[in-house]
Amino acid sequence: MKHGPASGTPRTLFFRLSVRLALVGLVFLVVELAAVVWMYVRNSNELDQLLVTAEADRIAGDIPQMQANGAVPEALRQPTAAGTRRAFLIHERGGGVIARFNDGDLKIADEPPASFLVIRTQRESWGDRFLLSGTRRVAVGQHPFWITVAISGHGFQPFVPVIFNEIRFHVIFPLLLLSLMFLLFNFSVVRSTLRPLQRTITAINAIDPAQVGTRIEAEASSREVAALVSAVNAMLERIERSVRALKDFAGDAAHELRTPLAVMMLSIGKLPDSPEKAKLEVDAQRMKRLVNQMLDMSYATALELDPDRRADLAAIAREVVTELTPLAVARGHSISFMDQGTAAVHGHGEAIGRALRNLVENALTHTPAGAPVEVTVGPGPQLDVRDHGPGIPEDRRTEVLQRFRRLDRSQPEGAGLGLAIVSTIMTLQGGVMRIEDAHGGGARIRLVFREGGPAIPT
Repeated sequence: MKHGPASGTPRTLFFRLSVRLALVGLVFLVVELAAVVWMYVRNSNELDQLLVTAEADRIAGDIPQMQANGAVPEALRQPTAAGTRRAFLIHERGGGVIARFNDGDLKIADEPPASFLVIRTQRESWGDRFLLSGTRRVAVGQHPFWITVAISGHGFQPFVPVIFNEIRFHVIFPLLLLSLMFLLFNFSVVRSTLRPLQRTITAINAIDPAQVGTRIEAEASSREVAALVSAVNAMLERIERSVRALKDFAGDAAHELRTPLAVMMLSIGKLPDSPEKAKLEVDAQRMKRLVNQMLDMSYATALELDPDRRADLAAIAREVVTELTPLAVARGHSISFMDQGTAAVHGHGEAIGRALRNLVENALTHTPAGAPVEVTVGPGPQLDVRDHGPGIPEDRRTEVLQRFRRLDRSQPEGAGLGLAIVSTIMTLQGGVMRIEDAHGGGARIRLVFREGGPAIPT
């Protein structure tokens, strides 16, 4: 049974840490609320104090209205909870009664408190029933008042609203504020901790595959990130050794093949003329070109460009055309050369020459007998090679830049390395290789370089 990749987008480490911190804060809040409720349930005296104080505060809010019309508002006549009764008496500073309310036979004696400075609460119990009485001093405007409250009820129900209000104002809000500050602090810490990791990931993603010698720098502020960078650099070093071993093998193999190939070509030349000899000479020339291309590829991938190095495109093109003209004549072709004015370019002259030679050899391979291959320098920092062959379809132009890729595999000529070598050299030169359709048929390949010096006269 095959298992596909997990559905959805993977969560970031910052998101997962943030969620876990939020869950920890939520659990802390729930535990704290449970502890507060348990404390109030266990401490009946504290609940009695809270209930009397809450009722006195509710009554105090309507003192101005009762002073104005001398009547108790209907809202104050309602009990605080089902199954309870309540009475209250309000005294002013001089001992006069401002307002009173009695609920049935639950009454409060019309006596001022023994001391206007004493705040008291008393409780009497009969089974699950209770009677609370207490006095609270309140201030309305600039005037003090004393409110005496009596509450009769049973069970725990009358205390639920008091506990809820106490938790809401004195527990939930402070805890939420504290939890929010805690979460923000942790988010800040997590983000600052992960920032070096993000920069390290960016540096790893920016590594150019062509530059196997690149290394990333570790940030001393984070031991974990430094360990990650060290592991990545060790991996890059192993990859570099493997890549260089492969490159060295290809270059060394091609170099070692040149001597026996030269001896073989000399031996073939001593044979008497015959169809077999002609065929052997053609095969030997193909082998020679393949070995040269392998050397060119090994050279191109190992090339290190001096930032101050300059190259003369016109001189390079003239040398390549002169070198390959005998080969073109032997194949029934001609090479035309045109200099339209070039510029000094930043580049490696020998590498550019190898790239141009591979382009011209490729053009000679695909151009019909009798048709010319045109090499143009300029205008500006560019080389242009045009053939009169079948051209390169637009949908396959990326494919032909890969190694050992040929448009027509039925043709024995070539190994599919020429354009790959050119592309590699141009990438290392910081230039651009463009494949276009030539006017009148054929392919036109342009090598465009960076300018890097004064103009070179034609």
